[in-house]
Amino acid sequence: MTPRSILVVRRDNIGDLVCTTPAIAALRHAFPDARLAALVNSYNADVLADNPHLDAVYAYTKLKHREAGQSAFGAVWARAKLLHTIRRERFDVAILGKSSWDKHGLRLARQCGVARTIGFASPDSRARQPDVALPPPDPLIHEVEAVAQLLVPLGVKTSPGPLQVFPDVALAANAEARFAALGKRPRLALHLSAREATRRWPAERWIMLAHAAAYAGWGIVLFWSPGAADDPRHPGDDAFAAEIAAALEQIPFVACPTHGLRELVAAFSRCHAFVGADGGALHLAAAAGLPMVALFENSPLKTKHWYPWQIAHELLCGPEASVAGIEPERTILALSKLPKRELTSA
Repeated sequence: MTPRSILVVRRDNIGDLVCTTPAIAALRHAFPDARLAALVNSYNADVLADNPHLDAVYAYTKLKHREAGQSAFGAVWARAKLLHTIRRERFDVAILGKSSWDKHGLRLARQCGVARTIGFASPDSRARQPDVALPPPDPLIHEVEAVAQLLVPLGVKTSPGPLQVFPDVALAANAEARFAALGKRPRLALHLSAREATRRWPAERWIMLAHAAAYAGWGIVLFWSPGAADDPRHPGDDAFAAEIAAALEQIPFVACPTHGLRELVAAFSRCHAFVGADGGALHLAAAAGLPMVALFENSPLKTKHWYPWQIAHELLCGPEASVAGIEPERTILALSKLPKRELTSA
């Protein structure tokens, strides 16, 4: 197939979409004259902000992500109108950019009237399959490599490149101004938030790491998702961050709660290294070029499939299926092995 228009469907979480950006870049390189668009959701859409490889980004709101005051009917109606708009584009091909069978993505592509779909087959032979249904990939290869297999039916067989995000220049300049309080110290991004309980590192361990890193010459930047922990739509970590920040008053640090992905990406672009647990922020940091210490659950399905892609890193696991058991001393040693990212002017 030599498509004139391609729709990449990725309706999952932030890290999943970040790991799809190498495939988007490969599609643009292979088909420079094709119309290339992405169908995503409102929660992850800003991953693709200012992405030069895309002609359009279509985003709908999942019911669980709708804002306060937005009715379920309103969200469904807005989605229907969006799908009708996409249908008028008459896309030739939809790539279901997920490393397993994507039931919901396939349904969306069908609703968009895409002529042909490419995706991984369902193990259930009775399920509706993509038009080009590939055998499921090895679960122990990286998500980036798995998604790249979906491009082979289009003749795209190159090795996938790095993760990509494109920081907003004005937001990066704002972050640079905030971080000026750290002087000439290299900036270490510590991302405190994690969606899964098994990926949450205890406060006392973050405090020990921050003090040791400051003693070694780092300036500390604390990142977290703002808000209350019991917010059903977007749980936040204000109380957790306040506990940690109160113990850091004697060292150079900057508190940096980020209210959106564009702000987070821009701030990461002005840091030199990163420590955090597996999740969307980790993959955004990798896309921003940050060498990192990655805290992972002790499972090959995690460490082999979601490790930081094409970036210098030290990957640490605890003795159990949780990051809580990772000792601060191991993290400090791993941090000492990292190269420091070189920054260009903001």
